[in-house]
Amino acid sequence: MTQRRREPETIELGFNQQWGSYLTMIAAVVMLAGGVWLRNNAITATLPYEVPEVGIAVRYPARWLLDTTTTGVILRVQDAEAIPFKTSIQVSVAPVGASASAEEVLRDLTINRANQNSTYRALGIESIQLRGVEGRQQEYAYAAVETNPFLQSEPIIVRAVDVVVLRGSQAIIITFEADAQSYEQDRGYFEAFLSTLRF
Repeated sequence: MTQRRREPETIELGFNQQWGSYLTMIAAVVMLAGGVWLRNNAITATLPYEVPEVGIAVRYPARWLLDTTTTGVILRVQDAEAIPFKTSIQVSVAPVGASASAEEVLRDLTINRANQNSTYRALGIESIQLRGVEGRQQEYAYAAVETNPFLQSEPIIVRAVDVVVLRGSQAIIITFEADAQSYEQDRGYFEAFLSTLRF
């Protein structure tokens, strides 16, 4: 005895059912796009910071921690989520002589840092335009070593860049530091920071 296979019955969807399916798919796509948009806004959100006494205003990443208590530093922001090294951007102002150049300021920074850290290495100086003002930038690297003996860890290679712009008898120094592995990825935060800096 042979069994006959029954052909599956095709059920046609009614007008309302078809539109319900289409609207469900459209709603899912809209919600997905909205979620991506909200995520991107949260990641790229910035907050304003201004120091009228010094004449500096900037926008920094909203998720980063703001520190204005460090002596000699106007502003320092750190990415608290960065591991193992906290990516940071800082702005400081230093007095300079009337005939000083941005390159001389960078050389002084290099000498001071090399004296404080034997692993410090300058990687080169380039010209940069910041708000129509000619400046100089220098990339460098060093090994950050944990000083707490109870938190033993391998040294972390840190890549960094200093940007120096002269304003009258002052040098504005903007420093960006990040773990060498995330340097290129985090560099976008620094570029966005520089684009909002007013001095």
